[in-house]
Amino acid sequence: MTVRDLFMGTQGGTVSALLILLMLFLMLTMSVRLMMSRRKKAYFSLTFSLLLIAAQYTFIAVLGDGHGSRDGGADHYIVQGLQTVSFILTNVGLYQLYNTTKRKASLLMGLGVFGAFAIMALRHYAGTRMLANVSEAAAVQTNAFLNIWMDFYLYLLILICFYLITPAVGQTKKYQIALVVYFLTHSAHVLNEYLYEGTSAGLTFAEHFLPVVYFFMIFQFMFERMLELMQAVYHSSITDGLTGLFNRRYFTRRLQQYVQSGAAVSVIFTDIDNFKKLNDTQGHQRGDEALRHVASIVMEEADGIGIPGRFGGEEIVMLITEPGEDPAKVAEKVRARVEAEAGVTVSVGWSKYRKGISGDGLLKQADEAMYYSKKSGKNRVTGHRHIPALKRADAMND
Repeated sequence: MTVRDLFMGTQGGTVSALLILLMLFLMLTMSVRLMMSRRKKAYFSLTFSLLLIAAQYTFIAVLGDGHGSRDGGADHYIVQGLQTVSFILTNVGLYQLYNTTKRKASLLMGLGVFGAFAIMALRHYAGTRMLANVSEAAAVQTNAFLNIWMDFYLYLLILICFYLITPAVGQTKKYQIALVVYFLTHSAHVLNEYLYEGTSAGLTFAEHFLPVVYFFMIFQFMFERMLELMQAVYHSSITDGLTGLFNRRYFTRRLQQYVQSGAAVSVIFTDIDNFKKLNDTQGHQRGDEALRHVASIVMEEADGIGIPGRFGGEEIVMLITEPGEDPAKVAEKVRARVEAEAGVTVSVGWSKYRKGISGDGLLKQADEAMYYSKKSGKNRVTGHRHIPALKRADAMND
């Protein structure tokens, strides 16, 4: 066997089919894992379509030539049918990865699959009638005439996917390029099948190995979407939905990590003044707006120097991780900006790590300093070490 035979000859289809089956196995692993954990229709559609494609390319690997016999036998239009139905389901699955499945989409998918099976049934029926008593030369021409309708139908489906699915999915350019590669693959097959009767080495190479490029792009598309979903799930698990700040659990976990490592961190504890009154007199929507505005200020001030979080209710915290930052200055900057920009004021307390204190202890100290600010007039900043001893005890007992 020569290198030419391996890539452009009868063995080329088998080699490309095996490469594609390897990628299909990886994609099936991802799709089944997502289907079992998330139960979305997209993963059912993708899993089923990938199984169909695997059946198609297993068929090809066994036959040796991906498009069956050049005399247009039954194996040819079975592969055609599998290819068309799997193309429909794959693209529907990719659409569903980014969109909820609406009735219109389900109807179009059903019509597309029905059209493919209808063409297969008509081809089989016409073949049994038209090929009964004809010469071998006439049979070749008749088979070509019967088979080309599925090829035209696949062109129509590619066009529909390009115009209907492209605007509805993320990774738009990647999806468009994948469709162009699929179009070129199918065109190479059609030209080689009907004009050159399978004798063009260049078209045979394209027919065999462009699908490898196509499925590699689909694999990348799925992999990147899976990463997006995982990141979205992780992000939602560590952030507060209203403010976008890190939630209490994540914030305290990071605080414990820094304290346990002995890092010179500080905690700023912020509480919006008269927040209950604001909610009662101007409504919860105004309260939420004020909370989001204060949160955005804390988030901006924490950028590059620490971790902002929502501790609970109207309490917003910041962990300063840069040892060179002065927590008193950062806290005062937050207070001043809130007063000038948010239409509310905040009482702020801060505490700096010292040896022997736990993360919970550091947070409690900043909380105590914040309460002292609130009790001594509000809209001010207090460091824990600046609380008078008597008042510090009072704050601890509140």
